[in-house]
Amino acid sequence: MPRSAPGADGQEPDRDENQLGAIVLLTDRGIEHTRNEDAGAAGIVLNSAGDRPRAIAAVVCDGVSTSADAQNASRAASAAGVDAMLKALAASRDIPSVMVAGLADGAKAAAESTSPEGFSPASCTYTAAVVVPAEGGQVQIAIANVGDSRVYWLPEPPAQPQRLTVDDTVAQQLISAGIPADSPAVLRGEHTLTRWFGRDADREWDESSVHTMITADRGVLVLCSDGLHNYLPEAADIARFCNGTAPDEAARALVDHALQAGGHDNITVIVIPIGPHELA
Repeated sequence: MPRSAPGADGQEPDRDENQLGAIVLLTDRGIEHTRNEDAGAAGIVLNSAGDRPRAIAAVVCDGVSTSADAQNASRAASAAGVDAMLKALAASRDIPSVMVAGLADGAKAAAESTSPEGFSPASCTYTAAVVVPAEGGQVQIAIANVGDSRVYWLPEPPAQPQRLTVDDTVAQQLISAGIPADSPAVLRGEHTLTRWFGRDADREWDESSVHTMITADRGVLVLCSDGLHNYLPEAADIARFCNGTAPDEAARALVDHALQAGGHDNITVIVIPIGPHELA
C-alpha cells in the first residue's frame, strides 16, 4: 500500500512522532492497514522549581480492528488515562490509586467514544506506565494493562531486560494453564482478547491489572502495541535497539524494524529513559 508524506492531501500522516523532554512517542500506520487505530499519550508533572519532571505518565492503546471506529476508543482512552493519572499525581495520591484513576477514566472514555446504537462498539486495549522517584535514589515504576499492548523494562547491562505486563488473551490463559506455547490452540488464541475497553466489555479491569516495582537501575521503559511486539516479542529483542541509543533513534529503529518485517498492523511505541537525571 502506498504511504503518503505527512499531511499529504489533508490526510493523517503515516507516521507521527512527538517528544516531551526525553520521552519519545512514535506511531505509524503500518503497511497493510488503511488507517491508524493505535494511539498514545504521555505527560509529566514538574517539580516545584518547574525545571524537571517529578513524575511521568504514559499510555498506549490499540484499537480493536473488528470494532467500528476503533481509533475513537484508543484516542479517547489514551488521552483520558494520561489526564487522570497526571491529576492524581499532582494531588500526591498513592501510586496504585493513580493507576486505578487512569484505568477508570480510560475505560469510561472508550465506552463513551461510540454511539449507543452502534452495532460493533469501538473498543481498544490500554497499557499505562507511571514513573516516580523512590527512596535512596531509586525509581518506582507502576504499570496497568488491559488487553495485549505491553510494557518492557530494559535496564542497562548486565541487568536483565523483562516484560512487565501479562497479555489478556486466550493464548496467555492457555499458557498459564500449562499448555505449551507452540501448541495450535495457543497460536490460534494469540490475538483473541479476554479483556478490553469499550461499551461491550463485560470484564474490563480490576485492581489485579496494576503492578509496581522499584529499581535502582538505569534503563529504558518501552510501551508498545502488538504491531511492534508481534515481531519483537522478547524483552531482549527490544533491548538490542534501545541500550546505548538515544530515545528518538531507538523509537525509529523499532518502528522501522516492524515495517521491514511486514508492517501488518499499526505500530506505536513510547520510549522513556530512566536514570538519575530524568526525575527530580
